[in-house]
Amino acid sequence: MVPRLLLVIDNLTNWYIRFNRKRLKGQAGLGVEDTKEALNTLLLVLFTAVRALAPFTPFITEHIYGLLKPYLAAYVADARDSRSVHFLSFPTVQQELFDEATERRVAAMQNVINLGRIAREKRNISVRVPLLSMVVIADAQHLSDVESLESYVKEELNVRDLILTSDETKYDIKLEARVDWPTLGKKLKKNVKVVKDALPKLTQDQLKAYVRDGKISVAGIELEDTDLTIVRVLPEDKATSKDKDGPQFEAAFSNDAIVLLDVAPHPELLNDGLARDLVNRLQRMRKKAGLVPTDDIHMQYSVLANPDEVEIDSLIATRQPVFETSLRGPLEPLAGGAKGATTLLEEEQAVGNLVLMLRLAKV
Repeated sequence: MVPRLLLVIDNLTNWYIRFNRKRLKGQAGLGVEDTKEALNTLLLVLFTAVRALAPFTPFITEHIYGLLKPYLAAYVADARDSRSVHFLSFPTVQQELFDEATERRVAAMQNVINLGRIAREKRNISVRVPLLSMVVIADAQHLSDVESLESYVKEELNVRDLILTSDETKYDIKLEARVDWPTLGKKLKKNVKVVKDALPKLTQDQLKAYVRDGKISVAGIELEDTDLTIVRVLPEDKATSKDKDGPQFEAAFSNDAIVLLDVAPHPELLNDGLARDLVNRLQRMRKKAGLVPTDDIHMQYSVLANPDEVEIDSLIATRQPVFETSLRGPLEPLAGGAKGATTLLEEEQAVGNLVLMLRLAKV
């Protein structure tokens, strides 16, 4: 039971809360009712989790229950004694809250995001670096599920365009046979060399037939569905486009989907990456200053060094909606900032060769 409860906590913190921070803070632009729904969902999950974990971690669950208790009147109204989480009954399954379609969509989203992360890690590209596009190849149902949560995929993987398709041939995805030779060698004995020499000559149609039928004849020797492992691969010559301005794909594969991440640098996306980097730095400064998300303050900047002549004023001005959505306010030039503001925190920040002074101030 404990491993499954820990999985619930992982899904809650690394998926639900992480992906719905704007909704929970009322910054998603979806209205008050949506924020209430997001918060009530979080409350119910936490309340269920502390009751389930109480026998295993009695002290921390009691502490969390004490923090939740002022908001739990409707949930503990029928309890004999609600003074402690240990006086409450163990949670029971609420079948009416299960939704197979939602679970399937979220699982598809998680699968694609994990594959995208793997592709980035292969090229050692930070998620802060914006990329132009990502191709997802899967069956129609999987693609439909991913499309329903497309905004989460784009934001988490920091890609501008998401291309959904079922056409593997368009991207020259190939099937390849992998073999556990020690195991197969024991079975085939003297015939193993014959099979080893013949495997590279198998056609794509033969490999597809093996996947479909579970058997294949290789140089006259019959192999069954456990003898070969068929995987999908992206040929090396396809990973880099012949066109220097074309896509450069890094692939990641699972049983349900293929992800092709275009890792080619695109200068037009660099400014988006810089804006996102500034948002992250300002968020860390807000935390360092002891501010809470609902605190409205002035965020200001000045340029200390700019050897590459980045048009920082224009960049920030054209991306003010990003700062206002993420930080609850605009990022303003320090020289033209609010008069008489009290400085809360001021730090020098280097972004590549660009050096800025970032300042948090309160009137």
